[in-house]
Amino acid sequence: MKNAWFVRIALPASLILGSFACNEDEVTGSRGSLALVEIDAPSSARSGESFEIRVEANNIGISNIDRAHMDITLPPPLMVLSVSAETGTTASVSNTASGARISWELNTLDSNTESRLTIQAVGVLPPGAGSRRLTIEGSLTGRRIDPGDVVARDEMDLTP
Repeated sequence: MKNAWFVRIALPASLILGSFACNEDEVTGSRGSLALVEIDAPSSARSGESFEIRVEANNIGISNIDRAHMDITLPPPLMVLSVSAETGTTASVSNTASGARISWELNTLDSNTESRLTIQAVGVLPPGAGSRRLTIEGSLTGRRIDPGDVVARDEMDLTP
């Protein structure tokens, strides 16, 4: 009968939790705060044409996340054209030869709320270059949320 308990309860629970581990978005919690970050980039974009990346930070816990901050990085040859931060938040952009970085200040992310950031970006491949697979990454920090605890990634192809 011990095996029946495992098959009916523990196995389904481990499969459900395991499915979260395969997702590129991440959830973490600390003392009533439960954060989820998502990055949604197109699966592909053409070289020289602009595209949109949506970033969402969610607090699905019962406590506020104070000093919430998110860093989003875009690898070269992607560059940020503009950002649109939700009211109450601010974002700054740095485009360099080593890629682009967005610093998004969320301030306090109240319990059971979400904030959104929209990024307009473009990538330009060198003449004759083939497609490139690129990873966009974001990391959320805040009071009681350490760097690396909440990270999201999305991959896209930049095509000629």
